[in-house]
Amino acid sequence: MKVVFLSLLLITSVVQSAVINAVKGKLVLVDLLENPNINPIVDIQRPIQINDEEVVDIGESEDKKEDSVIVWDAEEEDIYDFYDAPNWDFSESDLKELDRDSAIASILTITDAKILEDSPSYSNIEIGNGFSLTLKSTSFTFQNSNGFAGVDDDNDVVSTLNIFEGSSMDAMFSAIGLEINVDSTSSLTLRGPGDSINSQIEMSRVNLYPNAKLTLSSAKKFTEQGDSIFVNGVSFSENPSILEFNGASATAIPEGNAVLFWVILVFFLVIKRNRS
Repeated sequence: MKVVFLSLLLITSVVQSAVINAVKGKLVLVDLLENPNINPIVDIQRPIQINDEEVVDIGESEDKKEDSVIVWDAEEEDIYDFYDAPNWDFSESDLKELDRDSAIASILTITDAKILEDSPSYSNIEIGNGFSLTLKSTSFTFQNSNGFAGVDDDNDVVSTLNIFEGSSMDAMFSAIGLEINVDSTSSLTLRGPGDSINSQIEMSRVNLYPNAKLTLSSAKKFTEQGDSIFVNGVSFSENPSILEFNGASATAIPEGNAVLFWVILVFFLVIKRNRS
């Protein structure tokens, strides 16, 4: 018993020092609830997240960003047209409307809304490089085979969709360099039967805060799309224990729980070895 107890202390010590070394060394474990700068070491070319509302590309002018902030201003219960100008407050922008035929080159924020986007299938809404859309307390559903997408070009800078503060989004897919951040109170559904997190042209990914929920068309899709699903900078392909499943839906496990899981697992392996 003394051997087992000492082994457990040793295991716990090793886990704790690994976390400390990761913080002081090359790897960084990020507390997503305190610092939303997700995946800081995955790709240094990706945008730097300043706060929960905007993502600023290091190559863009901050003045340009500040002049382009557009917020939701609709009072109707259900909205069917994302591009309808009266739904937006353009007072802080030089724009008067959103162009359906161009990528969105603005920071958009939608709060307390229910949007049932019914545009024709595959007419995806494009978010420009370095720009973002943030949903707060909002339900956003693409009724047809649609979704948000980034821009098809040679630029490694991504477009960003933030799903925050009790929001939910239901879409067929995300594509072309789109980075989706889902906080611990929110959920994302990508119901497409193919590569719903589509990275064929540019890498797309879903970053889940602890307790965030992600639903795909099947549980098998998580394995197929594992390189694009992250919790605290770790992909599902690297460590399947970062998600807890309920059918085709998965919840991101808090970091502390994941560490505890491995401590307990190793502890029982030590007990088994000592008994044999």
